[in-house]
Formats: sequence, structure tokens, C-alpha cells
Amino acid sequence: MEVLPLPGRIPIRSMAIEEPRFESLLEQVRDLHRVADELTRSPRLNEHIQARLSWSREVPSVPSDQRELADAVVEALESPRLSSVQSRRLRNAFFGR
Repeated sequence: MEVLPLPGRIPIRSMAIEEPRFESLLEQVRDLHRVADELTRSPRLNEHIQARLSWSREVPSVPSDQRELADAVVEALESPRLSSVQSRRLRNAFFGR
């Protein structure tokens, strides 16, 4: 683990999962993105997922089949022990750049 110094703050640890496990998770997120594109072209699903990831009080409702997909996406994107770089790569894989 790498300790990242922050000026005037307590150092935090940047945790990263090992690369093979991360690549597997990245592929899973890409697959979820493909399924989401096949299921709907509506931005509502992405809005629902982003609201859940940001702990928003106002989460747009989605149909049950989209909710199941959203659950899988949120679970993957909230994976513990990701470095900030890994987390950003996963989000970019699902939401685009």
C-alpha cells in the first residue's frame, strides 16, 4: 500500500486490488455497460446509477429489470479496495469519458 501525503491532513492509504482481479472487474463493468445499452438508450438508467453512487436522496425510478442491472453496476463500481485510478477506470468504462 502506498501512503499518500495530503498537506495539513492525516495521510491516507491508497489501496489497490491486484491487476488480474481488477482486469476481471473491468471486463465485468464493460459487459454491464453493453447490457445496459441493449436494454435501454434512455439516460434515466445512468442517472439512477449515478444518484445511487452519490447517495442522492432523489434517485430516479427505473423498471425492475433495469433496477437489477443497476444493482449489479453499483455493486461493481463500489468495490472496496480500489485505488483512485482503478475507480476512475471502472466509472469511465461504464459511463464513458
